Amino acid sequence: MKCTFGNIRLCISAMIMSGAMASCSSDEGYNDRIFYSSIVTIESTDEGAGTVFSFQRYDDSPLITLTAPDRTVDKKRVGTRALLYYYPESGDPYASGRVEIRSLGAINCDTAIIRPIERYEWDHDAIFLNALWRTGEYINLRMRAEYSDKPRYFGLVVDSLTLDNPWPEAYILHNLDGAPPGYLRESYASFDISKVWRQPGCLGLRIHVNDSNLPADTYVFPKKTE
Repeated sequence: MKCTFGNIRLCISAMIMSGAMASCSSDEGYNDRIFYSSIVTIESTDEGAGTVFSFQRYDDSPLITLTAPDRTVDKKRVGTRALLYYYPESGDPYASGRVEIRSLGAINCDTAIIRPIERYEWDHDAIFLNALWRTGEYINLRMRAEYSDKPRYFGLVVDSLTLDNPWPEAYILHNLDGAPPGYLRESYASFDISKVWRQPGCLGLRIHVNDSNLPADTYVFPKKTE
């Protein structure tokens, strides 16, 4: 499921809590093989060629391409981000090549929205952040948030008033929109920041988070300098 933004408000129908897109493990019972996980982009899927994924391990590291020749997914998923658990045929999880899928999970994904941050109560509800990192032109989150099947505000907002600054200011918006707090469940998210990252004069991005777990509330992601 892809998160979408409205004209004024940010919304998703329900936050995806590590939802399964496809359970693809062919293993029966216990096995001692090591599997790995990465947030990937689904590049293509075809009955004859299988499914192709791409990702970067961290920051500006080389692009890695993984191919699962015997698995396909819904073609509507092409171009979206997902959480892939896999066995690499070569044994190296960060080398391009063939893989066997253990499972493939839907995550919250969208493009960072550029608006005046003053329009939103971005810090209304905290998230329990486990990790925040950049891979190429994506910002990724692993976190826990209150479970609710009601719509909420959630997204990455870049303050348009700072867009022309060397360091634009971005905010992880989370607002339950009146839904009662529930128990925390794990969730992943990935946001495309290319529109900001490619701005002339952009040196990096600062991201602000209302976090109930880690002490930091601001994360700095510098661009690689030649």
